[in-house]
Amino acid sequence: MDVNQLELLMRNLAIKETRTNSLDVLESKLADVDQDIYEVMLCSESLFKFLADANSDQHTTASRIIYDKALEFYPNGSVVIDQFVERCLTHPKNTVKQFGLRGAAAMVYHSAAISPNNIQLIILQCLPMKEVYVNTLMNVLIKSLPPIFTEPVVQKNLLSVLTSDETIRCRVYEIVCTIVEQHPAYLQIADPIIKRALIDLEKDDVLLQTSVLQILTQLLTTKEGYDYVEAHDLFRKVCTNFVPDKVTPYVRFVLPNALKFLASAALIQPGLFLARHPEWVTFMFDLTSPEDPMLMTIAYDCLGMVGSTHEGKVFLNYQKSKMEIFLKEFPGVLHSTLEAYKVRLIECLTNLLTGGSEPIDNMISSITQEWYETMTDSKDLELVHELFKVPFPNIKMAALKLLSAIVDHRWGQLFFQNTAGFNELLLNRRMDNDVNVAQFKFDVIKKLSLCTTLESFVANALKQYVSEGAFYRKAVVEVAVEGDQ
Repeated sequence: MDVNQLELLMRNLAIKETRTNSLDVLESKLADVDQDIYEVMLCSESLFKFLADANSDQHTTASRIIYDKALEFYPNGSVVIDQFVERCLTHPKNTVKQFGLRGAAAMVYHSAAISPNNIQLIILQCLPMKEVYVNTLMNVLIKSLPPIFTEPVVQKNLLSVLTSDETIRCRVYEIVCTIVEQHPAYLQIADPIIKRALIDLEKDDVLLQTSVLQILTQLLTTKEGYDYVEAHDLFRKVCTNFVPDKVTPYVRFVLPNALKFLASAALIQPGLFLARHPEWVTFMFDLTSPEDPMLMTIAYDCLGMVGSTHEGKVFLNYQKSKMEIFLKEFPGVLHSTLEAYKVRLIECLTNLLTGGSEPIDNMISSITQEWYETMTDSKDLELVHELFKVPFPNIKMAALKLLSAIVDHRWGQLFFQNTAGFNELLLNRRMDNDVNVAQFKFDVIKKLSLCTTLESFVANALKQYVSEGAFYRKAVVEVAVEGDQ
């Protein structure tokens, strides 16, 4: 394709009646476009007239044409692409700005550089837009902002966007909290923005409170973030404002995120948090009643998070009467609850019984054994066995994760051996209809095969399975007999 042919196509792109056909022709001839012709195309005024008037499908096609070629010619980024994206981002029409955002996203996704100026333009031009590709916008800024996050002009521009409405402000909060989660050293730089989020959390707007609390939970994944939240007395405020004695329709809306916020705090700093806010755990035990399945399931999620650490297990074990009632009710609740909630209840039990990443000592092993025996009134894994028989892959996977956690304990290995038919069921390959389940089952069997507590005939069968691999299928030989009908 030469320059004259290109200019003709560009002029026809700007005309509504010939636009679709010209776009198709351009895409079909793209292999013949060299770098010089491509750069002429990016500077064409007709191209921008087309982008201003084109519909979403035409923008998608144009995105393939322009940005795929950009990555071919400039895999590491280029001032040529930066200038084109800049023209898009500063265009008066929002749809053209979004087209520029697409280009920035394509470059970032493929680890090609985009200019700091275009990152700033995305903050100022796209972040406040009502209708925007939100996921694309967030991904671009979360990936591209960290190297320049500490620059005063970046912080100034982010703060300027906070003059927008609550939906836009929450975008800024989420971007900043995600970056701080990845780079805790940036916490002090981000302090003015996070403080604005704390102010929004105190406003009488349940939707805003719910969104902000969910975003701020990201801070609790690091020790630095936990210390920041504690320094601003947020745990007490959440416990006081959103974990009341009586669940009202208003509180019920924000309560799930409040509980998960507190559970995250118990997960990152169990000893410190649980010592200071034990009343929160008492409230969660009260929510495990099946009268409200949604809140019940969240309470199970949170209790599982608390009990996933050694300190959390010790804390829960001190709640003797509440824990005993909870455990004795568990099998019945699990059996009667909706299918949508079963996996989450099994995951709760897995967290309570897991040894976690720390070495398992005698105290933790004793606590988990006592909990399991209290729950099942048995010394076998019949409960897990029955769950694994359920034909749904998600239930099977959850049961295998539970089994994997249990057999990390010596008592779990002995209970497994005491469960009639469980070993044979695990080794039955005819039930392996899901690839992910089959692979995870293999991993669990491999773990079991290394257990020295199992009797030799059980261990040998498990080792034979492992030696054959996760997806072994025994060949079936059919013999044709001459004359057979």
